[in-house]
Amino acid sequence: METTRVRLRFLTHPHVCGIILPIHLCQKLQLRPRQKITIMLGKKEVVATVLQDRQNPDSTIVKVTSLLRSELGIPHGGLINLKREGDVLRIGPAIGIVTTGIRKDSKQPIGPRTSFFHKLLQAQEGKGVFYYIFSPHDVDWNNNLVSAWFLQRSKKGGYVWRKRTTAMPDVVYDRIPSRSAEKHESVREFKYKLAGYPHMPVFNQGFFNKWRVHQLLYPNPEVNEHIPETYTSPSLQTVRNLLKKYPIVYLKPKNGSLGYGIVKVVHQPGKGYEASYHTGSGNVKRHFTKLASLYQHVFRTRRVSGYLAQQGISLLTFHGRPFDFRVHLHKNQLNEWVVSCTAAKVAGSGSVTTHVRTGGTVIPGDELLTHLFGRQKALMTERIKDASIRLAQAIEQAKGMDLGELGLDMGIDTHGHVWMFEANSKPGRSIFKHARLKHADQESRKLLVDYSCYLANF
Repeated sequence: METTRVRLRFLTHPHVCGIILPIHLCQKLQLRPRQKITIMLGKKEVVATVLQDRQNPDSTIVKVTSLLRSELGIPHGGLINLKREGDVLRIGPAIGIVTTGIRKDSKQPIGPRTSFFHKLLQAQEGKGVFYYIFSPHDVDWNNNLVSAWFLQRSKKGGYVWRKRTTAMPDVVYDRIPSRSAEKHESVREFKYKLAGYPHMPVFNQGFFNKWRVHQLLYPNPEVNEHIPETYTSPSLQTVRNLLKKYPIVYLKPKNGSLGYGIVKVVHQPGKGYEASYHTGSGNVKRHFTKLASLYQHVFRTRRVSGYLAQQGISLLTFHGRPFDFRVHLHKNQLNEWVVSCTAAKVAGSGSVTTHVRTGGTVIPGDELLTHLFGRQKALMTERIKDASIRLAQAIEQAKGMDLGELGLDMGIDTHGHVWMFEANSKPGRSIFKHARLKHADQESRKLLVDYSCYLANF
């Protein structure tokens, strides 16, 4: 049965566990007066009595008694969706974002990451969802309840954080912030118990390993033209062989992020080899006459087994500096991949990567493509979009898990060919700080809600 959007209000009635619906809604949902029906919010269910609102037959207001509210853990009133599924009437959906580092501070409940989650939760406006944040410690498994933080409009017009006990959600969006947090006992136990729930979709679980992604995509004829040649645990001979084929080779940590630990190796015929990398104090360039000396220098403090060697791509440049694209993709309410944002990241002076923290600059992808390609811009935009969507489909299929968003680092070489360097299952949102990407930011956050509704079957 289709979803019906209503306004939910509460009626003080401590003795009756009931739901009061206008006559037209009773007819639409095939409910009779005084009928007993199971009402479900998230993973919590309660048997309630159906009552008819005869005074307002055409209204879209649905009332629940205080007893039903408390037993079901309904966090707040307002716009919400109803759906009849067999003998059950569902209210929701309830979408839970799981993370760590939650505090008892109503101003900054998620510490320095509060503003990040504040923006995510603002996307609930007009969607008719219960949207909240919780940590693995906040779950009462015996009663299907969770102690969660909600972002609500205050009477003064701004937003306030409120803590409520509510039902275990219909769907969970995984925003565990780091690989180290993933290893915590509480997080591992939470994920184990969550897997035991019937019909509990969880999307974007865990972090990607660069080598594992390469292994999944390189043999795939649908997408391997976009994947650079890559080797794991590279020996000196592996690096030498790659440098015979390509003038540039990158050494990358398998589990790295934000460009940390990446070394760019350039062969300068007749002169030797140059290694470029970033340290805490800035960008470094070192010259070596022999490749063996460079290799020893790089892996003096790094484990070879934790690294990849990758074909370097001669990227197009903008004002003499190489650039790549962060393509942000989302699933929509029809379970289809769409591109929500394409931002160009131009490398900082002397930087190995295009990351903003090493001096990189963000420019809306549209603007840079117009500048470089002029009339051919539409063709290049379509090439990047087509490659990104095919790659997202291939990753999701190979991983065999629900993915609602992906951040792909893509590049265009000097021949106009599109490459993918990295896929992120927990893409950062720093590109959206750009003033001209505000609309893309809003669109991206709304799509997270849309995909959650799809997974929750609303």
